[in-house]
Amino acid sequence: MESQQPAAAQLAALRTMPNRPSTATLLDTKEGTVAIGRHADGSDATLELFSPEGPVCAAITGRPGSGIGALLDTLWDAEEASGLVESWVVDLDGTHIANRPLTHRADTVARAAELVAEASALVLDRWHKGLSGAGYEEYRPTAERKLATLTLVGVTGLLEQDKRIQAHLETIARWAALGGLHLRTVDRPGRWASGALGRSMRDGSLIELLAGGPAIDGEQALPGTGLLTQPFVEQGELFRTWPPMPGATP
Repeated sequence: MESQQPAAAQLAALRTMPNRPSTATLLDTKEGTVAIGRHADGSDATLELFSPEGPVCAAITGRPGSGIGALLDTLWDAEEASGLVESWVVDLDGTHIANRPLTHRADTVARAAELVAEASALVLDRWHKGLSGAGYEEYRPTAERKLATLTLVGVTGLLEQDKRIQAHLETIARWAALGGLHLRTVDRPGRWASGALGRSMRDGSLIELLAGGPAIDGEQALPGTGLLTQPFVEQGELFRTWPPMPGATP
């Protein structure tokens, strides 16, 4: 996927952002999307979590200070408010999960290995049992069988820490759509995982946060500004996530 550079006028249009709507309104369970911010024309920017065929993947890239924390905060708040999603997170630095009461979380390599093993077992168990009876073409999360989202912060560095982690993530990448799991990676620009994991992420949604990069015609992207490229679409759409909530990590 190749994203087209935005125009300076579009960046300027996103300098002023409204407050984030109620988290209860962000996740559309009919469409399988979560509203993460606004486009330059004022319309909602939405990230696809699942389709009728099952959950999809998403890769987020950005430099420190680019607004990753605000974006993740919006995603996790929306997932929690829906009552239909379990948020699983690996963040070895602990930066983004320090103040969040996440049940499934890991900030050490040992715990990360355990967590991805649990996620792999969950995916395989759901795959063997079947997500929606006779077929997967009408996938929807339910209160009894919630969608699981697995966010891997600093994924390429994580893979270097423990080969067991990579093996489990390869399994998850192959079967996530049939196992009710939305896989989400976070890393710096230009860093991609290899193997089935890397291929799966490139076939999913891509969010490239632009703050901290070069200016465009003298206009600098503010934190939270990025390009959102939908699966199997070549051109990204400019958006900006809502300002972080009080106490959130920018």
